[in-house]
Amino acid sequence: MSFLSSMQQYVTSGISSLGLGNRRFSLSRQESSEQQSGGGIGSAPGGGLVSAQQQPPFPQQALQQQHSLPPQQQQQQQQLQHPHPPLQQQASIGSGLGGYGAPAPPTGGVASTASGSNYPSGGVVIGNPNATNPLLGYPKIAGAGGNPGSGSPSTSASGGGSGTPQSRRQSRALECLAPPRTGSFRQRNSPLHQPDPPPRPPLAFCKRRLSWPEVDPRSNSGVQETDGSYFENFTSLGWKRENRRMSATRAAEARAEANPENERDPPAPQEESIDRQDEKEKLYAEVLHTIANTVGAPAPGGQFAHYKDEMYLHAQRAFGVNPDRHYRLLHASAEDKPKIIVLSAVVIEADGLEAKDANGFSDPYCMLGIQPDGDGCPPVSPLPLPPTPRALSADMSGGFDNSATDSPPHRKHSFRLSFKRREGGRREQRDSLGGPVPAKLIKATSIKPHTLTPKWNEKFKFDIDDINTDTFHLDIWDHDDESCVLDAVSRLNEVRGVRGLGRFFKQVCQSARQGSQDDFLGSVNIPLSDIPSTGLDAWFKLEARSHRSTVQGRIRLKLWLSTREDRSTVGEENHEQQLHKVEQLQMVFMQHEVTTHEPSWTWCGDLPGPALTILHQLAVQADLSDLHCAMARYVAAAKLNRSTPLDPKFLHRLLSDVEKQWNQPNQEPLSRDLEQWLADAMNGFVERSLNQIRRHRDIFPALNPPSLIRLEFLLRCLGLLGSMRAFRAVCPFNKGVRGEVVNALRKGSVMWGQTVIRESQSLPNPLSNFVTTLTADIQLGQTYYHALFDNTNGIQYFSIIYKQYDAMVGEEVYTRMAAGQVPGVRMNLSQYAVLEGDAEPVDTKPFELFLALQEFCQLKRHLSAQPQPPEKPLALSQSHEWFIPTLERWMMVSKAKALQRIRAAIRMDAICEGERIVRYSSSSVDTASTLLNIKEFWKVMNWPDEDTAIMLESQLIDVVCSAAMHYCDLIHTALADSGYYEQQGPFRCSDDMCVTVNNVEYVRRTLAEFRSDEQPLEESADNLLEASLTHMENRTERILSKLAPLMQMSLQKAMFHLAWSPDSLPANQAIVPLLEYLDCHLAALNSALLTKNFNRSLRFIWKTVLGEMSRQMETGDETDKPTHFHKRLYEALQLLIDFFHAEGQGLLLECLHTEDFWRIEQRLQFHKTDTDRLIDMFYMQRLREQLMAVTPSPYGSLAVRAYFNHDSLCVEVLHARDVVPLDPNGFSDPFVVIELLPRRIFLHCMEQQTNVHKRTLNPIFDECFEFSVTLEQCLTEGAMICFTVMDHDVLTANDFGGEAYLALGNIPGVADYSTSVDNFHGLKQIELPLMEQKDKCNPILQILEVRINDKQAQDFVRKQKARFIN
Repeated sequence: MSFLSSMQQYVTSGISSLGLGNRRFSLSRQESSEQQSGGGIGSAPGGGLVSAQQQPPFPQQALQQQHSLPPQQQQQQQQLQHPHPPLQQQASIGSGLGGYGAPAPPTGGVASTASGSNYPSGGVVIGNPNATNPLLGYPKIAGAGGNPGSGSPSTSASGGGSGTPQSRRQSRALECLAPPRTGSFRQRNSPLHQPDPPPRPPLAFCKRRLSWPEVDPRSNSGVQETDGSYFENFTSLGWKRENRRMSATRAAEARAEANPENERDPPAPQEESIDRQDEKEKLYAEVLHTIANTVGAPAPGGQFAHYKDEMYLHAQRAFGVNPDRHYRLLHASAEDKPKIIVLSAVVIEADGLEAKDANGFSDPYCMLGIQPDGDGCPPVSPLPLPPTPRALSADMSGGFDNSATDSPPHRKHSFRLSFKRREGGRREQRDSLGGPVPAKLIKATSIKPHTLTPKWNEKFKFDIDDINTDTFHLDIWDHDDESCVLDAVSRLNEVRGVRGLGRFFKQVCQSARQGSQDDFLGSVNIPLSDIPSTGLDAWFKLEARSHRSTVQGRIRLKLWLSTREDRSTVGEENHEQQLHKVEQLQMVFMQHEVTTHEPSWTWCGDLPGPALTILHQLAVQADLSDLHCAMARYVAAAKLNRSTPLDPKFLHRLLSDVEKQWNQPNQEPLSRDLEQWLADAMNGFVERSLNQIRRHRDIFPALNPPSLIRLEFLLRCLGLLGSMRAFRAVCPFNKGVRGEVVNALRKGSVMWGQTVIRESQSLPNPLSNFVTTLTADIQLGQTYYHALFDNTNGIQYFSIIYKQYDAMVGEEVYTRMAAGQVPGVRMNLSQYAVLEGDAEPVDTKPFELFLALQEFCQLKRHLSAQPQPPEKPLALSQSHEWFIPTLERWMMVSKAKALQRIRAAIRMDAICEGERIVRYSSSSVDTASTLLNIKEFWKVMNWPDEDTAIMLESQLIDVVCSAAMHYCDLIHTALADSGYYEQQGPFRCSDDMCVTVNNVEYVRRTLAEFRSDEQPLEESADNLLEASLTHMENRTERILSKLAPLMQMSLQKAMFHLAWSPDSLPANQAIVPLLEYLDCHLAALNSALLTKNFNRSLRFIWKTVLGEMSRQMETGDETDKPTHFHKRLYEALQLLIDFFHAEGQGLLLECLHTEDFWRIEQRLQFHKTDTDRLIDMFYMQRLREQLMAVTPSPYGSLAVRAYFNHDSLCVEVLHARDVVPLDPNGFSDPFVVIELLPRRIFLHCMEQQTNVHKRTLNPIFDECFEFSVTLEQCLTEGAMICFTVMDHDVLTANDFGGEAYLALGNIPGVADYSTSVDNFHGLKQIELPLMEQKDKCNPILQILEVRINDKQAQDFVRKQKARFIN
């Protein structure tokens, strides 16, 4: 009893000296809000830290009453009751938390400036007012007038009574917050009637949030101004390049928004011009005459059916003729002699004719002419078969231009000129012919023998006297004999004079009536007034001579009207003059339309209806073919396009029409003059188009969509020209349009590049701007132009432009660099030795040029993959090698600049203040910024060559590692010089220590960013980086390793209090001083240190705590320890685990479960275990060791066989091998002891032993032993057989020779107890390696050994100690 009294007195005095009073802290949700609205943290008017014992306790009744009020009223009541919150509430730990280990919300107050000292949130001095160990720390500074709602909500649940549910799991460490029981030795001097202290707040040293900023990267000292922002200038190269690129893009946008350059070319001197007034009047008079003498009926669908007044008005406006002049010219044209109307007829083919010959065929031919008078004939329609589109398309391949529209309805006339024959030579009664048939001219086709579907394709022309009354007539006959109608018709053309013609028709008529053998096959009558101006191309049904005669079949005819000047002219007319008139008229009408559109290319090319009708009549009257009209339209447009840019889509349409008409079958060849006329127009268009392509960047801006459409159709025109048969026919010596386009692109690129370099001379860095502008241009070309050229002409635009630019840029840049005209570029470094403070810094212009060149070179990935002819290698493919000397010099200069800046940053160092940030200084930010600038510079450089990149990257790593280690060594040396490592006494949170380790860690973390998994470093560079990181980490751990020794004395006293408190004090209360001490200092460290540094410090402190606990376990005699000594320590160990883990915000469980922890946890677990269970655990360990033992064993082996059968356990000891020699003669006298374990299960089974075998190391026992046991006993956990090999001695005690264990659960009969063992000798023997007890300090044996009052434990220990082989 005297010992306990002295022990209590010792503990009490130890606690007093440590400052661990029985005071409790209380900080609920209301106190947290008071702290946020109450101003300073841990400050007092007197400037010192106020002791907690000087503050009156918070009334529990008022607290409960306040909890029952709404939150707003609670806050108002708190402000009324506590206008100046006590320090106990301001400085308490874990403010505003609902559970142990939960993070605290940010404090809203600011540090008081009256005291001149700052303390961390939650920092207090635990102890009496006279204690000399105040907590020195560095607070987490918040902004003035902090908002209570900032950070995490301050209204989180705390303790009980707030009304809100617990948001997090309460850890077991919360149990330690319960007040001590009344009458305990800690309150021995307190009166029993003292009121209970307020509830203790949860201990939560991890107050930092993961979302809180650790370091403000903007807090620098301005050290960059000392070297003119050297590194920042190189980091800015990236955005400078972007600015240049944006400038080039804006220039392209400006070109797209501005009006394109003047595309008008001066007209060629050899061009025909109609600007002269007399020629224009002649053309106008021709137009008036054409309108006045229109020919043909209206076309189907109303086409070309405009009134003459509309055509007169449109022509007057287009030619710009005043009314007076118009009427004079109109009157003059009316007096001119009218032109002769000509009918052109093509007899194409017939189908379905009647067979007149005996062979089932006919020999058809046609007789056709003009009937001058059609009066008195009943107008009836012949109802020709309407041609289908399929038939028309098939008929158009017959050799003539059959592009006329479908034939309109025609009236049917009784054909008086038809010649018929009746058998016997008699005339039919209904025949009204009584005399010669009147006709102007009769012509006949050739005979097609033996066919019912003849094909003629023969053309005839007839002059028309009266188009309103004349009728076209055609007969089809079957040729039979020599004297026939055909002969008569052939002689008709020899007759001269009207009288002779009349007599000859009479002869033809009489021949047909009297003796001709030709058979009539049908006829066709077509009034000329029904033929439209567009002509007819249709099938006509054959008519009979009377209603009693029958004919069948149809005939296809093509008819159209035209005019001629001279009636006597019968031969082929020369169309060139008329064709040029059509061309000139087309140009007049186009010019008139273009003047109404601005710009001119917005006109789509459509002429109004009156203009089209005039042009159509002029072409019809001149008997121009569709090819001639298409040529005239294109030539007029091409000539107009030279002076007035037209829409390329319109020109493409005209070219397509020319090609379509040119490819029509049986097309008449052009004269040489017309071919030259068309060739001049096409070559002029090609020349102008190539000129536009040379200037396509200005004329067709890439960012102007309408311009791109124009360029596309211009390229389509050139592509179409290159493939046109007409172009190849009229321009046979043309080299090829595609090749000319390629040459135009190359010449245009050279012109553009020369313009750019002239404009760049006025800029700060002309070469860089020159390359950047070309890069932007080629990027636009790749995006917008390339597809147009490729899809239309198969031209690889990008490849052509890129190679042209590559040669141009390569020559320009290399020439200037070799001549020394690029500032800062050195071709070699042989004469350079960079020292610190180099007066000649590296210029940024070479690197700007390098980046511009690399950006250009990166575009070569878009080059065409198609096979190309052998070409020169790209001039810029190795351009990066030009800059290697410059970059190496930059490395040397930057290394010196970095070391110089670091020293300047340390001289200008200042501690950074801010909300929620840790303790650090500006020098770390300056150093990290320097490293990041170097990293960003290398990233911007993006060195293209892998081999040289490895070499340069190694130099770069050397620069940054040298700078980082230099900074680390400087600040560590400064800390060591301040006497940090010589500090003694209780722990104080040193501001210098926190700032130093945070600075080192922040720089180390920045340096670690140079290692990337995506782009691993070269081995030597990676090793250098790893060595630097390890060096800096070792510096940090060395600094933090000083924390634990400073805390060791206080931790030892707190751990002594925990371990030696009487049994009446539970573990969760006995550990409170230790946890309060740890929480107080760890909260300060948590607020001041970076997360990684804080975890490092936690590991050091955790190791020290475990060491102190282990020391307390090994201190003192077991008889003097309290009854629940080990049980309390075991519970305290679990509480410490929860405390340091802090619900995942502290150390990870993997870091907490160290080897020391497992050793202590095991020993404490063993201490609270009874003897029987410890013995079972010991044997289970031995059985596991047996299973892990390998053969051969150094102690030999034992062969046994065991089985269970009918409540009987049979054990056979067969033999042993290589037994350990224990006698002086080198042999042993072995025998084996068999024992069933555990003994508490097999108490009735005595141990048995074999016979002793003398002088042998390989005894053969071959003995069987039987034990009476049950199956349930064998299935008990831990049931086993222990075989002990002993050496028999006569005079002395037997020697131990090894042991082996066999689990009963695996033997036959137990493992498969449902089957019986019949063949005992057939069971497989088991060879067990022999073992000995190697661990003389086995924790179980040590624990059992100290149980001196336990006979079973002592006997077991004594037995096991005898089992060591000597």
